Amino acid sequence: MDKLAPHLKELREKKGLTQSGLGKLVGLDQTHISRLEKGTKGVSNEKLLAIAEALGVTVSDLLGDAANIARREYETGHPARRIIADAKSPRGLRDLAGDKSLADALHITPEEWKALRSIELPGSVSKDGYVQLLITIRAIGGSGKFA
Repeated sequence: MDKLAPHLKELREKKGLTQSGLGKLVGLDQTHISRLEKGTKGVSNEKLLAIAEALGVTVSDLLGDAANIARREYETGHPARRIIADAKSPRGLRDLAGDKSLADALHITPEEWKALRSIELPGSVSKDGYVQLLITIRAIGGSGKFA
Protein backbone atom coordinates (compact mmCIF):
# COMPACT_ATOMS: atom_id res chain seq x y z
CA MET A 1 0.00 0.00 0.00
CA ASP A 2 2.99 2.32 -0.43
CA LYS A 3 1.08 4.09 -3.22
CA LEU A 4 -1.71 4.88 -0.77
CA ALA A 5 0.44 6.50 1.90
CA PRO A 6 1.44 9.72 0.10
CA HIS A 7 -2.12 10.63 -0.85
CA LEU A 8 -4.27 9.44 2.03
CA LYS A 9 -3.31 12.13 4.54
CA GLU A 10 -3.67 14.93 1.98
CA LEU A 11 -7.08 13.71 0.83
CA ARG A 12 -8.27 13.11 4.41
CA GLU A 13 -7.23 16.60 5.51
CA LYS A 14 -8.77 18.16 2.39
CA LYS A 15 -12.05 16.52 3.41
CA GLY A 16 -11.66 17.97 6.93
CA LEU A 17 -11.44 14.59 8.65
CA THR A 18 -9.22 13.47 11.49
CA GLN A 19 -7.66 10.01 11.45
CA SER A 20 -10.23 8.95 14.06
CA GLY A 21 -13.08 10.45 12.06
CA LEU A 22 -12.08 8.64 8.89
CA GLY A 23 -11.56 5.45 10.85
CA LYS A 24 -15.09 5.63 12.27
CA LEU A 25 -16.54 6.12 8.79
CA VAL A 26 -14.79 3.04 7.40
CA GLY A 27 -14.61 0.74 10.41
CA LEU A 28 -10.91 1.08 11.24
CA ASP A 29 -9.27 2.50 14.33
CA GLN A 30 -7.15 5.66 14.36
CA THR A 31 -3.92 3.67 14.71
CA HIS A 32 -4.69 1.72 11.53
CA ILE A 33 -5.35 4.96 9.61
CA SER A 34 -2.10 6.42 10.97
CA ARG A 35 -0.15 3.37 9.81
CA LEU A 36 -1.80 3.53 6.38
CA GLU A 37 -0.67 7.15 6.06
CA LYS A 38 2.87 6.13 7.03
CA GLY A 39 2.87 3.21 4.61
CA THR A 40 3.50 0.63 7.32
CA LYS A 41 0.10 -1.08 7.21
CA GLY A 42 -2.01 -2.57 4.44
CA VAL A 43 -5.74 -2.57 3.91
CA SER A 44 -8.24 -4.92 2.28
CA ASN A 45 -9.81 -4.04 -1.05
CA GLU A 46 -13.14 -3.66 0.73
CA LYS A 47 -11.70 -1.10 3.18
CA LEU A 48 -9.80 0.65 0.37
CA LEU A 49 -13.10 1.17 -1.45
CA ALA A 50 -14.76 2.36 1.77
CA ILE A 51 -11.94 4.88 2.34
CA ALA A 52 -12.23 6.18 -1.22
CA GLU A 53 -16.01 6.58 -0.85
CA ALA A 54 -15.62 8.35 2.52
CA LEU A 55 -13.15 10.78 0.95
CA GLY A 56 -15.28 11.32 -2.16
CA VAL A 57 -12.62 10.06 -4.59
CA THR A 58 -12.04 6.98 -6.70
CA VAL A 59 -9.69 4.18 -5.69
CA SER A 60 -7.48 5.30 -8.58
CA ASP A 61 -7.31 8.79 -7.07
CA LEU A 62 -6.53 7.33 -3.68
CA LEU A 63 -3.69 5.25 -5.08
CA GLY A 64 -1.97 8.14 -6.73
CA ASP A 65 -3.64 9.90 -9.59
CA ALA A 66 -3.25 13.31 -7.91
CA ALA A 67 -3.18 15.11 -11.26
CA ASN A 68 -6.58 13.66 -12.09
CA ILE A 69 -8.01 14.92 -8.80
CA ALA A 70 -6.65 18.44 -9.34
CA ARG A 71 -7.82 18.50 -12.94
CA ARG A 72 -11.40 17.72 -11.85
CA GLU A 73 -11.31 20.53 -9.27
CA TYR A 74 -11.09 23.14 -12.04
CA GLU A 75 -13.92 23.95 -14.42
CA THR A 76 -13.75 22.42 -17.89
CA GLY A 77 -11.60 24.60 -20.15
CA HIS A 78 -9.78 26.31 -17.27
CA PRO A 79 -6.15 27.09 -18.24
CA ALA A 80 -4.79 25.39 -15.10
CA ARG A 81 -6.60 22.20 -16.04
CA ARG A 82 -4.87 22.23 -19.43
CA ILE A 83 -1.49 22.82 -17.78
CA ILE A 84 -1.97 19.80 -15.51
CA ALA A 85 -3.04 17.60 -18.41
CA ASP A 86 -0.11 18.62 -20.65
CA ALA A 87 2.88 16.41 -19.89
CA LYS A 88 5.06 18.97 -21.70
CA SER A 89 4.19 21.70 -19.19
CA PRO A 90 7.13 22.47 -16.89
CA ARG A 91 6.99 20.56 -13.62
CA GLY A 92 6.97 23.70 -11.45
CA LEU A 93 4.05 25.15 -13.40
CA ARG A 94 2.15 21.83 -13.20
CA ASP A 95 2.82 21.76 -9.45
CA LEU A 96 1.39 25.27 -9.10
CA ALA A 97 -1.67 24.39 -11.18
CA GLY A 98 -2.10 21.18 -9.16
CA ASP A 99 -2.14 23.13 -5.88
CA LYS A 100 -5.62 24.57 -6.38
CA SER A 101 -5.85 25.99 -2.86
CA LEU A 102 -2.68 28.03 -3.46
CA ALA A 103 -3.83 29.07 -6.94
CA ASP A 104 -7.17 30.16 -5.48
CA ALA A 105 -5.45 32.10 -2.68
CA LEU A 106 -3.31 33.88 -5.29
CA HIS A 107 -6.43 34.63 -7.42
CA ILE A 108 -4.60 33.65 -10.61
CA THR A 109 -6.61 34.85 -13.58
CA PRO A 110 -6.92 32.93 -16.86
CA GLU A 111 -4.75 35.61 -18.50
CA GLU A 112 -2.07 35.09 -15.86
CA TRP A 113 -2.13 31.31 -16.39
CA LYS A 114 -1.62 31.93 -20.10
CA ALA A 115 1.26 34.32 -19.39
CA LEU A 116 2.92 31.85 -17.02
CA ARG A 117 2.58 29.12 -19.62
CA SER A 118 3.99 31.27 -22.42
CA ILE A 119 7.29 32.12 -20.72
CA GLU A 120 10.06 29.58 -21.29
CA LEU A 121 12.03 28.87 -18.14
CA PRO A 122 14.56 26.19 -17.25
CA GLY A 123 12.91 22.88 -16.33
CA SER A 124 14.34 23.13 -12.83
CA VAL A 125 12.12 26.09 -11.87
CA SER A 126 9.94 25.08 -8.92
CA LYS A 127 6.38 25.95 -7.99
CA ASP A 128 7.79 28.75 -5.81
CA GLY A 129 9.67 30.07 -8.84
CA TYR A 130 6.42 30.30 -10.77
CA VAL A 131 4.81 32.15 -7.85
CA GLN A 132 7.69 34.63 -7.99
CA LEU A 133 7.20 34.95 -11.75
CA LEU A 134 3.50 35.65 -11.17
CA ILE A 135 4.41 38.42 -8.70
CA THR A 136 6.80 39.88 -11.27
CA ILE A 137 4.16 39.75 -14.00
CA ARG A 138 1.76 41.57 -11.71
CA ALA A 139 4.37 44.20 -10.82
CA ILE A 140 5.09 44.85 -14.49
CA GLY A 141 1.35 45.09 -15.21
CA GLY A 142 1.20 47.96 -12.68
CA SER A 143 -2.21 47.19 -11.20
CA GLY A 144 -1.22 44.20 -9.12
CA LYS A 145 -2.88 41.97 -11.71
CA PHE A 146 -1.75 40.98 -15.17
CA ALA A 147 -2.82 43.74 -17.52
